Amino acid sequence: MKALAHLTTFLLLVAYSGISNAIAQNLFKAGFVSLEAEVVSKGNKAEADGNLYEIDTPLLRLMRTNIESPKGTALILAGGGYEILKMRNEGEKTALFLNAEGFDAVVLEYRVSKLKNPNWALADALQAYRLLKTSGNAFGLDGKRLVLVGVSTGGHLAARLVQKLGDNEQPDDLILISPTNLDETPANSVFPMVRPPVRPTARLFVSFSANDNKDWIYSAEEYAKTWKGYDGRAVFQLLPDSLYTSQGDANPVDAKLELPGVLKEFLHTPQPDNSATAPNPAAIPVQGHAKQRYADKLALATKEKFDLIMIGNSITHNFEKPEYQPIWNRFFAPRKALNLGTSAYRTENILWDIQNGVLEGQSPKVVVLEIGTNNIDEKNFPTRHTAGQLAGGIEAIVKVLREKLPDTKIIVLRCFPGCYGGPNPTSHRAILERASDMVSKLADGKHIFYCDVNHVFLNMDGSINREAMPDWLHPSPAAAKAWAQAMEPLLCELMGDESRDTEIPANTALVPAPNLEDNSYDWLGRHKEILSIKDSIDPEIVLIGNSITHLWGGEPPMRWADGKLREHNGPKSWDSLFHDYRVLNLGFGWDRTQNVLWRLDRGELDGLHPRTVIINIGTNNTGQSQHGRMNTAPEIVEGIRAICLRVRSKVPDARIVLMAVFPREQTKDHPRRILINEINAGLESFAREQKITFLNIGSKMLDADGSFLPGLTFDFCHPTEKGYQLWADEIRPIISEP
Repeated sequence: MKALAHLTTFLLLVAYSGISNAIAQNLFKAGFVSLEAEVVSKGNKAEADGNLYEIDTPLLRLMRTNIESPKGTALILAGGGYEILKMRNEGEKTALFLNAEGFDAVVLEYRVSKLKNPNWALADALQAYRLLKTSGNAFGLDGKRLVLVGVSTGGHLAARLVQKLGDNEQPDDLILISPTNLDETPANSVFPMVRPPVRPTARLFVSFSANDNKDWIYSAEEYAKTWKGYDGRAVFQLLPDSLYTSQGDANPVDAKLELPGVLKEFLHTPQPDNSATAPNPAAIPVQGHAKQRYADKLALATKEKFDLIMIGNSITHNFEKPEYQPIWNRFFAPRKALNLGTSAYRTENILWDIQNGVLEGQSPKVVVLEIGTNNIDEKNFPTRHTAGQLAGGIEAIVKVLREKLPDTKIIVLRCFPGCYGGPNPTSHRAILERASDMVSKLADGKHIFYCDVNHVFLNMDGSINREAMPDWLHPSPAAAKAWAQAMEPLLCELMGDESRDTEIPANTALVPAPNLEDNSYDWLGRHKEILSIKDSIDPEIVLIGNSITHLWGGEPPMRWADGKLREHNGPKSWDSLFHDYRVLNLGFGWDRTQNVLWRLDRGELDGLHPRTVIINIGTNNTGQSQHGRMNTAPEIVEGIRAICLRVRSKVPDARIVLMAVFPREQTKDHPRRILINEINAGLESFAREQKITFLNIGSKMLDADGSFLPGLTFDFCHPTEKGYQLWADEIRPIISEP
């Protein structure tokens, strides 16, 4: 029955593809197949201990179940630290266990060597997985259910693999047995390099023996918590001390161990029926603990009307403490403000207060909503909400605010970056950030405004600044002031009054500002178009810059001031570099650093998850105009540093590629060229200090005497197609890394 079903499916594939029947039959029965779907007579040679010590040619070993009604196919990634492959114990024996449970099994012999290059392994795993996903039936494998299994280092590889897959490519199940190294971070960031996909669809099973590496156990549990917090289905099993550990040589599915029984239960548990949507607990009103405070605020709101109402938890409540009062009295009290922040409040408590009259009779100009961290708190509350639940709770608050206060503008703050127990991100912060991504899409620019001020609390590597949040959760008075200052441009605009911030930096490169120059295009229109298309593009790569980036190519299309389409200057080089990627071009002609800061503060990166952000900005800060003064080199570097911090805060998983400012003017002794050299020296120092990728292609654009090479620019500034091709060739190795 099984063979007949496979054969019928595959004959259809053969007829469609033109593959000969002889080749088809060979594939259908093959024991080893290359990643190019060619039959191979044997696998890579194992040593006496069952391990493979050098693999140059990746292969798939196919081990089919004898059970008549197979349940699916499992791709197995064994471990070995990327230096060897534990083929016998972690590969073949895991496959035999899965065969007995009714699964066809495929063990990937991915490239390993003394070089320990995990990117080779990832490239092999991606190719193998996609081959099975699209053509598993061709090899006589069951296609109903695809399970991805990773053991020890193979668990790390499997987690990296699902992180790279698109939403429609995800496996049905992901099984990570003692996954190693999930705590690894890049050199310039505290965020784990391996994180769950933002929209997990697979069921996750993670297990560890209690006597294994404690750091790896913790990071694996946090991975599972994050998966579940992203509204996925996840199981974490900490098993008793075991003969099998991630760095040992035992069989992980030995019948004498506890893991096989637990794993069997997972494999044979039916997929849950998600057709019926359960009520969202974060959106069901629940009375909070602070009944007297509610009564006091209700009485105050009944007898007085307010123009500004601040709603939140302890972070907002803190403005009533003496040490925070100077900030309240400066930014909020003059606007006739009411503080409805209550310690330990969650979304459901705010909903209860609103539905029980705390806003009756009010018609403020603006409401500021700060909420979320307690919904995710698993230490002080019996239930932790998921990102989707929290976002739904915030959406419910916004909905009732719109109903009760139809003329009020609502500022929804991004959830602050709280972490319990230290500065580095945990599942708590990851879930808050995912919820904020979803909440950002509520903004309509008319009644609802999303405001992200989290950069004021962070270090450049994404960790929480201890001075800003001494307990890793609540802003200090100084940080609360920085929050008020960061929110002030939007707040004073919506209030229709003058800014309360009297401490504007002297460095104009740091002060967010909309367009300053008379452009040949609609600057604000381009910004609005980006806001309308960015989510549908879901970019893998984002470029941030001025006209040099703007004129290159991509989306959104380039337009004249009247909206008519305009040709880019580098379409061929753009396509040669980016044709396999989803890319968003955030280049704006005439932009300075302060314009980029304004655009980032107004949402151009909010809710996105690019893996690479390329920043090329600063050249316009070197010029004097009627609307903007020339900045010094240190000022420009400081402005670019502020952009990098915004990017790190908003898209923490992205790799930042910082471009040196391109050369300008015809000769090397021109004052602007000298200033640019000073800027680039400062940028190189900054990038080295922060371990950010820095790319300076200036020397490749110039000849020995400092003059531009022929044909690279139109005007000693803006690249031609040839100039853009040079830039593309230098970027290609960076973006092509797995």
